[in-house]
Amino acid sequence: MARPKTTDPRSKQLKARFTEAELQVVHDRAESTGLTTSDVLRFGVLRETPPPRRRGVHPVKDQQELARLLGAVGKIGSNVNQLAHVANAGAWPENQLLHQAAADIQWMRHTLMIALGVPDKPPRPSR
Repeated sequence: MARPKTTDPRSKQLKARFTEAELQVVHDRAESTGLTTSDVLRFGVLRETPPPRRRGVHPVKDQQELARLLGAVGKIGSNVNQLAHVANAGAWPENQLLHQAAADIQWMRHTLMIALGVPDKPPRPSR
């Protein structure tokens, strides 16, 4: 599938060669500042002010953890529907099911923080 056309005036590319160590420095600077590799290179060459880092945006540190989390999030809707069905039938979901749902959501939050590389407390075990 083709990329959608953008209104970015930067249509010209510049090819450069780097050693492994140099390339790693560029990638590390981009990751630590939240900028793109292109922004880091542009700033280094042109000395322009880099764009401000958007608050709350963190580069993904662990793609595998993020994929596990996305799978778990996909199951939330089904679980919520089951709990709503029981409640709408005039009953109330078992206490254990509610505690497990809460524990699952805490686990998802913790896993997301790990994937983003943000320090977080581990989830509390369910009762």
